[in-house]
Amino acid sequence: MTAPARRSLVGRLALWAAVLVAVSVPLFWVLFTAAVETVSRDVVDTRILEFADQVRGYWASLEADPAEEEADTDPAALGDQEQAPSMDLPAPGLGGADVEWVWQITRAGRVVDRSELLALTDTALAASVTEPSSDFRIADRTTRLGDLRLAERVVDEVPPFPAEDASAPARVRVHYLAGLSAERYQAYVDDHAARLRSFAPIAAVPVSLVLLGMLAFIVLALRRDLGAVGAALNRYEAGTTETVEGRFPAELQDLVDRINALLAQNARLVARTRKYVSKIAHDINHPLAIMKNALAGEDSEAEGSDGGGRVPTNRLANKQLLSRQVERMTGLVDRYASLARAIGPEGKAGRQTRVAELLADVAEGFSILYRRTPLAIDSDCDDALMVPIPRHDLEAMVSNLVSNAHKFAESHVRLAARVEGGADGSALVLTVEDDGPGVPADERATVLDWGERLDEAPPGTGFGLSIVRDIADLYQGTVSLSDSAALGGLKAEIRIPLDAAAGGGGASDEGAKGSSGGAGSGR
Repeated sequence: MTAPARRSLVGRLALWAAVLVAVSVPLFWVLFTAAVETVSRDVVDTRILEFADQVRGYWASLEADPAEEEADTDPAALGDQEQAPSMDLPAPGLGGADVEWVWQITRAGRVVDRSELLALTDTALAASVTEPSSDFRIADRTTRLGDLRLAERVVDEVPPFPAEDASAPARVRVHYLAGLSAERYQAYVDDHAARLRSFAPIAAVPVSLVLLGMLAFIVLALRRDLGAVGAALNRYEAGTTETVEGRFPAELQDLVDRINALLAQNARLVARTRKYVSKIAHDINHPLAIMKNALAGEDSEAEGSDGGGRVPTNRLANKQLLSRQVERMTGLVDRYASLARAIGPEGKAGRQTRVAELLADVAEGFSILYRRTPLAIDSDCDDALMVPIPRHDLEAMVSNLVSNAHKFAESHVRLAARVEGGADGSALVLTVEDDGPGVPADERATVLDWGERLDEAPPGTGFGLSIVRDIADLYQGTVSLSDSAALGGLKAEIRIPLDAAAGGGGASDEGAKGSSGGAGSGR
């Protein structure tokens, strides 16, 4: 079965860049067209507003010199053709060729002047704006003449000359209206938009080139940075560096840091495995040598025995010696199996263990296991307590301590857990107490050694407490024994720094202090 072809990240980015350009060009055209339409309408509306301002100026000129209006009934004489708006906008009253431009002036509710089209059709446009405002308001309206685009404004004008009648008002309300037909308005907009659209290719080309350049720069920069990471990995694989070294962008640096953390974790696991493999080989070789010598001695005695079939006097001693060595090797195998199963701080980071739940499970398990010799096993722990230590390791330590306490307790075993703070940071403190006979102070260090025991009654191999200490050493923790003030027996306490547990402090080189001698179990 052939492996699937690997896809290039840079190639995919280049493909996406091409797709982005292919999509952005039509999108740019759509947006540019919409913008052109808006701008063109704004330009034509601005011309309508300019025309409306001319209408207001026309009324002011009539008010200033009414004789001129009477002398020249053709308002075209009042306008300057060069100052008229572009697009052939007629000045008010010019009566030019474009009759579709309309305007109307209403004073005090009476139309005082209007454009030729309105005059010829005898049309008076109703006002949609009735209150004075600071600017003209432009909107589409439907009238007798059809759809119009009109600008309106109401102004309380001050006549240029005071009225002869003293009772006349100081201000006159004047309504101005100016605009053109909707068809002509749209024709102006289309004409202006057509001129602007001719610039679209000129704008699209540089925009596309800039976009392509930016995307090409991003792809090349990413390819360079990924190539730098690949080169750093090649240097590590070649043995030139101990880790993946180099300075990379923040996104890649985080990945490189995680790779280095995994490499360090792997190195710690390999070192830990090598250490225990070498120690188990050393520790098992010693009892094997004793057994070999005992068997050799037994063979020699068998050859020198008399014909009466009497058993040599030291054969029973050799059998007891062999039994002790087999028991010790069994203990060694159990001990190293426990250490091999221990996860340690090199395991998966970020895993949180609920300590109260673990203690309750251990207590319940031992209650079921030893139901024929019932003891009261209770636990004291905050339900919310969680620590970054694998459950398997905590359970192995607590179970060994509870098993040891269960053998010697009279009626009660107590489990407890808490977090204590100190100058060196916070630490998890686990305690197991019983109401048994306890251990003399001068013998407590002995029971923590490999295979040492202070009794011969309970079965075992003598590695329970030493296994607890070994696993605690993986987390730079400690195991101590003292008198139980509450129950009167032995109190075993485990203290594990949480900083070392969370940070993967690594196994201590002293985590497995070997001893080739000793046999037995417990304390």
